[in-house]
Amino acid sequence: MTKKTALPDSGNPLLPKYKKIKIFILEGISSRSFTDELPSENRLADFFSVSRMTARKAMDELEREGHITRINGKGSFIKKKKHYSGFFRVRPFKQWAKDINVELTTEVLEASVVETPVEISHLLGSPEQVILIRRLDFFDSLPVRYAIHHLRTDMAAGILMEDLSTKSIHDLVANKYRIDITTITQDLNAIGLSGKTADLFKVSPGYPAFHFKRLEISGDRPVSCVEYFMRGEISFRDTFTPGEGSSY
Repeated sequence: MTKKTALPDSGNPLLPKYKKIKIFILEGISSRSFTDELPSENRLADFFSVSRMTARKAMDELEREGHITRINGKGSFIKKKKHYSGFFRVRPFKQWAKDINVELTTEVLEASVVETPVEISHLLGSPEQVILIRRLDFFDSLPVRYAIHHLRTDMAAGILMEDLSTKSIHDLVANKYRIDITTITQDLNAIGLSGKTADLFKVSPGYPAFHFKRLEISGDRPVSCVEYFMRGEISFRDTFTPGEGSSY
Protein backbone atom coordinates (compact mmCIF):
# COMPACT_ATOMS: atom_id res chain seq x y z
CA MET A 1 0.00 0.00 0.00
CA THR A 2 1.40 3.39 -1.00
CA LYS A 3 1.69 5.87 1.81
CA LYS A 4 -0.03 9.18 1.12
CA THR A 5 2.22 12.21 1.38
CA ALA A 6 0.56 15.43 2.52
CA LEU A 7 1.84 18.89 1.81
CA PRO A 8 3.71 20.49 4.71
CA ASP A 9 1.46 22.33 7.12
CA SER A 10 3.23 25.68 6.88
CA GLY A 11 2.08 29.15 7.86
CA ASN A 12 -0.47 29.96 10.51
CA PRO A 13 -1.48 26.66 12.21
CA LEU A 14 -4.81 28.23 13.23
CA LEU A 15 -5.75 29.00 9.63
CA PRO A 16 -8.76 26.90 8.51
CA LYS A 17 -7.74 24.08 6.18
CA TYR A 18 -9.93 25.31 3.35
CA LYS A 19 -8.16 28.70 3.58
CA LYS A 20 -4.80 26.95 3.18
CA ILE A 21 -6.08 25.32 0.00
CA LYS A 22 -7.32 28.69 -1.23
CA ILE A 23 -3.92 30.31 -0.58
CA PHE A 24 -2.20 27.40 -2.37
CA ILE A 25 -4.34 27.93 -5.48
CA LEU A 26 -3.94 31.72 -5.44
CA GLU A 27 -0.17 31.44 -5.07
CA GLY A 28 -0.07 28.94 -7.92
CA ILE A 29 -2.01 31.33 -10.14
CA SER A 30 0.15 34.30 -9.15
CA SER A 31 3.42 32.43 -9.80
CA ARG A 32 2.11 31.02 -13.11
CA SER A 33 2.56 27.49 -11.75
CA PHE A 34 -1.05 27.04 -12.77
CA THR A 35 -1.80 28.50 -16.19
CA ASP A 36 -5.12 26.88 -17.10
CA GLU A 37 -6.49 23.73 -15.48
CA LEU A 38 -6.36 23.45 -11.68
CA PRO A 39 -6.04 20.37 -9.45
CA SER A 40 -9.30 18.52 -8.90
CA GLU A 41 -11.09 18.56 -5.56
CA ASN A 42 -10.06 14.93 -5.01
CA ARG A 43 -6.39 15.73 -5.59
CA LEU A 44 -6.52 18.79 -3.34
CA ALA A 45 -8.13 16.67 -0.63
CA ASP A 46 -5.24 14.19 -0.94
CA PHE A 47 -2.59 16.95 -1.00
CA PHE A 48 -3.86 18.48 2.23
CA SER A 49 -5.20 15.32 3.95
CA VAL A 50 -8.69 16.77 4.23
CA SER A 51 -12.16 15.79 3.10
CA ARG A 52 -13.39 16.56 -0.40
CA MET A 53 -16.01 18.81 1.21
CA THR A 54 -13.22 20.98 2.63
CA ALA A 55 -11.54 21.19 -0.77
CA ARG A 56 -14.86 22.05 -2.37
CA LYS A 57 -15.41 24.88 0.12
CA ALA A 58 -12.10 26.43 -0.96
CA MET A 59 -12.96 26.12 -4.64
CA ASP A 60 -16.46 27.49 -4.04
CA GLU A 61 -14.96 30.60 -2.46
CA LEU A 62 -12.42 31.03 -5.28
CA GLU A 63 -15.20 30.77 -7.85
CA ARG A 64 -17.41 33.21 -5.95
CA GLU A 65 -14.57 35.76 -5.86
CA GLY A 66 -14.00 35.41 -9.60
CA HIS A 67 -10.59 33.70 -9.58
CA ILE A 68 -11.66 30.43 -11.21
CA THR A 69 -14.39 28.95 -13.36
CA ARG A 70 -15.74 25.40 -13.10
CA ILE A 71 -17.12 23.32 -15.94
CA ASN A 72 -19.19 20.23 -15.18
CA GLY A 73 -17.43 17.11 -16.33
CA LYS A 74 -14.21 18.93 -17.18
CA GLY A 75 -12.82 20.50 -14.03
CA SER A 76 -11.73 23.86 -12.61
CA PHE A 77 -9.84 26.47 -14.60
CA ILE A 78 -8.26 29.87 -14.07
CA LYS A 79 -10.80 32.48 -15.06
CA LYS A 80 -9.77 34.73 -17.91
CA LYS A 81 -10.62 38.14 -16.53
CA LYS A 82 -11.94 41.22 -18.24
CA HIS A 83 -11.78 44.20 -15.89
CA TYR A 84 -14.41 46.89 -15.96
CA SER A 85 -14.94 49.86 -13.69
CA GLY A 86 -18.24 51.72 -13.83
CA PHE A 87 -18.74 52.91 -17.38
CA PHE A 88 -15.00 52.84 -18.12
CA ARG A 89 -13.06 49.71 -18.92
CA VAL A 90 -9.46 49.12 -17.93
CA ARG A 91 -7.55 49.11 -21.19
CA PRO A 92 -4.22 50.52 -22.43
CA PHE A 93 -4.28 54.29 -22.87
CA LYS A 94 -2.41 53.79 -26.15
CA GLN A 95 -5.62 52.30 -27.55
CA TRP A 96 -7.37 55.65 -27.09
CA ALA A 97 -4.58 57.30 -29.09
CA LYS A 98 -4.92 54.71 -31.82
CA ASP A 99 -8.68 55.25 -31.98
CA ILE A 100 -8.27 58.94 -32.83
CA ASN A 101 -5.06 58.49 -34.89
CA VAL A 102 -2.58 60.45 -32.76
CA GLU A 103 0.88 59.68 -31.34
CA LEU A 104 1.05 58.92 -27.63
CA THR A 105 4.12 60.03 -25.68
CA THR A 106 4.71 60.07 -21.93
CA GLU A 107 6.83 62.32 -19.71
CA VAL A 108 7.79 60.97 -16.28
CA LEU A 109 7.54 63.86 -13.81
CA GLU A 110 8.51 61.88 -10.72
CA ALA A 111 9.42 58.30 -9.76
CA SER A 112 10.46 57.88 -6.13
CA VAL A 113 9.77 56.28 -2.76
CA VAL A 114 7.85 58.52 -0.34
CA GLU A 115 6.14 58.34 3.02
CA THR A 116 2.57 57.20 2.51
CA PRO A 117 0.21 60.19 2.24
CA VAL A 118 -2.34 60.23 5.05
CA GLU A 119 -5.29 60.38 2.66
CA ILE A 120 -4.45 57.05 0.98
CA SER A 121 -2.71 55.19 3.82
CA HIS A 122 -5.82 53.33 4.97
CA LEU A 123 -6.72 52.41 1.39
CA LEU A 124 -3.39 50.63 0.88
CA GLY A 125 -3.29 48.87 4.25
CA SER A 126 -1.26 51.55 6.08
CA PRO A 127 2.25 50.90 4.68
CA GLU A 128 4.98 53.22 5.95
CA GLN A 129 6.15 54.10 2.44
CA VAL A 130 4.97 53.73 -1.14
CA ILE A 131 6.21 54.18 -4.68
CA LEU A 132 5.08 57.48 -6.20
CA ILE A 133 4.96 57.80 -9.99
CA ARG A 134 3.66 60.95 -11.68
CA ARG A 135 3.35 60.98 -15.45
CA LEU A 136 1.97 63.31 -18.11
CA ASP A 137 0.63 61.79 -21.34
CA PHE A 138 0.46 63.66 -24.65
CA PHE A 139 -1.58 63.14 -27.80
CA ASP A 140 0.85 64.49 -30.38
CA SER A 141 2.07 67.58 -28.47
CA LEU A 142 -1.17 68.14 -26.50
CA PRO A 143 -1.10 67.18 -22.77
CA VAL A 144 -4.23 65.08 -22.22
CA ARG A 145 -3.76 63.00 -19.05
CA TYR A 146 -1.95 63.54 -15.77
CA ALA A 147 -1.57 60.33 -13.75
CA ILE A 148 -0.50 59.91 -10.11
CA HIS A 149 0.24 56.34 -8.98
CA HIS A 150 0.87 55.21 -5.40
CA LEU A 151 1.97 51.55 -5.28
CA ARG A 152 2.88 49.31 -2.36
CA THR A 153 6.66 48.84 -2.25
CA ASP A 154 6.35 45.24 -1.04
CA MET A 155 4.53 44.29 -4.24
CA ALA A 156 6.31 46.19 -7.02
CA ALA A 157 9.53 47.81 -5.74
CA GLY A 158 11.41 46.95 -8.94
CA ILE A 159 9.11 49.11 -11.04
CA LEU A 160 11.36 52.10 -10.38
CA MET A 161 14.06 50.39 -12.47
CA GLU A 162 11.80 50.33 -15.55
CA ASP A 163 11.56 52.84 -18.39
CA LEU A 164 8.27 54.35 -17.27
CA SER A 165 8.13 56.73 -20.23
CA THR A 166 7.48 53.81 -22.60
CA LYS A 167 6.06 50.99 -20.47
CA SER A 168 2.55 50.55 -19.14
CA ILE A 169 2.42 50.39 -15.35
CA HIS A 170 -0.63 48.14 -15.57
CA ASP A 171 1.22 45.69 -17.86
CA LEU A 172 4.29 45.65 -15.60
CA VAL A 173 2.20 44.94 -12.51
CA ALA A 174 0.21 42.19 -14.23
CA ASN A 175 2.86 40.50 -16.35
CA LYS A 176 6.28 41.15 -14.81
CA TYR A 177 5.35 41.27 -11.13
CA ARG A 178 2.59 38.70 -11.59
CA ILE A 179 -0.02 40.59 -9.61
CA ASP A 180 -3.52 39.74 -10.74
CA ILE A 181 -5.78 42.77 -10.29
CA THR A 182 -9.10 41.20 -9.36
CA THR A 183 -11.10 44.23 -8.21
CA ILE A 184 -11.09 47.90 -9.18
CA THR A 185 -13.16 50.60 -7.52
CA GLN A 186 -13.35 53.93 -9.29
CA ASP A 187 -14.87 57.36 -8.74
CA LEU A 188 -15.35 59.84 -11.58
CA ASN A 189 -16.15 63.54 -11.33
CA ALA A 190 -16.25 66.47 -13.74
CA ILE A 191 -14.08 69.28 -12.37
CA GLY A 192 -12.32 72.50 -13.21
CA LEU A 193 -8.53 72.16 -13.08
CA SER A 194 -6.74 73.88 -10.20
CA GLY A 195 -3.71 76.13 -10.60
CA LYS A 196 -0.80 73.65 -10.54
CA THR A 197 -2.61 70.97 -12.49
CA ALA A 198 -3.88 73.52 -14.99
CA ASP A 199 -0.26 74.60 -15.52
CA LEU A 200 0.66 71.05 -16.53
CA PHE A 201 -2.06 71.09 -19.17
CA LYS A 202 -1.06 74.63 -20.22
CA VAL A 203 -4.58 75.93 -19.66
CA SER A 204 -6.21 78.46 -17.34
CA PRO A 205 -7.50 77.42 -13.88
CA GLY A 206 -11.08 76.19 -14.07
CA TYR A 207 -10.52 74.41 -17.42
CA PRO A 208 -12.98 71.44 -17.67
CA ALA A 209 -11.57 68.00 -16.98
CA PHE A 210 -12.47 64.50 -15.79
CA HIS A 211 -11.06 63.42 -12.43
CA PHE A 212 -10.72 59.69 -11.71
CA LYS A 213 -9.77 58.06 -8.41
CA ARG A 214 -9.09 54.34 -8.64
CA LEU A 215 -8.17 51.65 -6.10
CA GLU A 216 -6.72 48.42 -7.51
CA ILE A 217 -6.92 45.22 -5.44
CA SER A 218 -5.49 41.72 -5.83
CA GLY A 219 -7.66 39.23 -3.96
CA ASP A 220 -8.00 40.93 -0.59
CA ARG A 221 -4.74 42.91 -0.85
CA PRO A 222 -4.70 46.53 -2.04
CA VAL A 223 -2.02 47.12 -4.68
CA SER A 224 -2.21 50.75 -5.78
CA CYS A 225 -4.15 53.99 -5.73
CA VAL A 226 -4.27 55.86 -9.02
CA GLU A 227 -5.51 59.37 -9.71
CA TYR A 228 -6.12 60.65 -13.25
CA PHE A 229 -6.89 64.11 -14.60
CA MET A 230 -8.05 64.08 -18.23
CA ARG A 231 -8.89 66.93 -20.58
CA GLY A 232 -12.64 67.41 -20.75
CA GLU A 233 -12.87 67.96 -24.51
CA ILE A 234 -11.20 64.66 -25.50
CA SER A 235 -13.78 62.14 -26.69
CA PHE A 236 -13.25 58.37 -26.69
CA ARG A 237 -14.86 55.58 -28.66
CA ASP A 238 -15.07 52.00 -27.42
CA THR A 239 -16.35 48.66 -28.70
CA PHE A 240 -17.23 45.83 -26.34
CA THR A 241 -19.56 42.88 -25.92
CA PRO A 242 -22.61 43.59 -23.72
CA GLY A 243 -22.98 41.18 -20.82
CA GLU A 244 -19.25 40.62 -20.23
CA GLY A 245 -19.11 42.64 -17.04
CA SER A 246 -20.23 45.78 -18.85
CA SER A 247 -22.43 48.55 -17.54
CA TYR A 248 -25.20 50.43 -19.33
